[in-house]
Amino acid sequence: MPHSHRLVAERAIPHRRWVLLWMVGWMLLALSLFLAPPAQARLSQTGPDGFVSANETLVSLPPAAVWTALTNWSAWWDPAHSYSGSKGAIVLEPAASGRLIERWPGGSTVHATVLTVMPPSLLRLVGGFGPLQSLPVNAVLDFSLKPEGGGTRLTMVYRVAGSPASKLDTLAAPVDAVMSAGFARLVNFANTGKP
Repeated sequence: MPHSHRLVAERAIPHRRWVLLWMVGWMLLALSLFLAPPAQARLSQTGPDGFVSANETLVSLPPAAVWTALTNWSAWWDPAHSYSGSKGAIVLEPAASGRLIERWPGGSTVHATVLTVMPPSLLRLVGGFGPLQSLPVNAVLDFSLKPEGGGTRLTMVYRVAGSPASKLDTLAAPVDAVMSAGFARLVNFANTGKP
């Protein structure tokens, strides 16, 4: 390469790096906004006798599409938070008296029972998830879907109540963390087809 062409090429390399870094930065920003955690997550009313975990966000899909994602529980729930550790082992039966059941070779468990199904606006289950399953608690999990703009306002509220002897305030933060992570996976699954 002639000397003058090599100088031009060498001067262009820092410019190319800057353009590449700029493009990567914008792509990462766009990806972080697209896959951002729910707009609002909160743990409230925490005490030894119970707590409320709530998550809410606006999904840019119609309620029917969000409902389809929601009721495909095994596609978005993290298998790390299951007995089997297997993707697809937890299945939701979306009908009153249906179950959120997990089956694996040598065992099974009911995580929750379905109380109310009103597609595509309300799914209500009752059951203690994780460490709550072995405690004498009442736990109600509501998913509400409301049309908003061209999308859906998706809200998940998990209300847990029991005896103060259960010391539910010590379990509130870890249960909220798992439920909030599940909500984020649901939102990602609804938006992208991947949790």
